[in-house]
Parts: sequence; C-alpha cells; structure tokens
Amino acid sequence: MTPSGLRVDQSLDVRGMERSKSYAKAVERLAEMAENDVLELCIDEGEPLRTIPFGLRAEGHEILVSEPIKDGVRLLVRK
Repeated sequence: MTPSGLRVDQSLDVRGMERSKSYAKAVERLAEMAENDVLELCIDEGEPLRTIPFGLRAEGHEILVSEPIKDGVRLLVRK
C-alpha cells in the first residue's frame, strides 16, 4: 500500500531515459499487467510529464496520482 492508500502492483523508473523509450517501456509493462493493476511510474519533469500521461490516458489507462518526487514525478497508473 502507498501513502495514498492505493495498492501498487509493479514499479518502473524511467527517469533519465529518452522520452519515447520511457513511454514505450511503460506501455510494454502495462501490457504485461492484469486489468485494474496499478503501475508506479517514475518519470522526468518537462517533456515526459507533458506527453507520457496524455499518451497513457489515450490508450485507456487511468492516472490515479501525479506527485513530485526527488528528481522527477511519480505517477500511479491503473491499467
């Protein structure tokens, strides 16, 4: 359980990766997960934060939490 009370099923940290590669890794990981599982995804601020959540929502995933962390942003994404 996280401080927000949500269960995290898997975690993926793509900070420091090129944006399209980090997005591809997130999509790949979500594809391997069961329906309604939650992925903790750590991304960089800036361009990744402007594009990755939008792309994940467009693919039908739900962004439950978006919060700043050291050196980036933590997203909780429900498949």
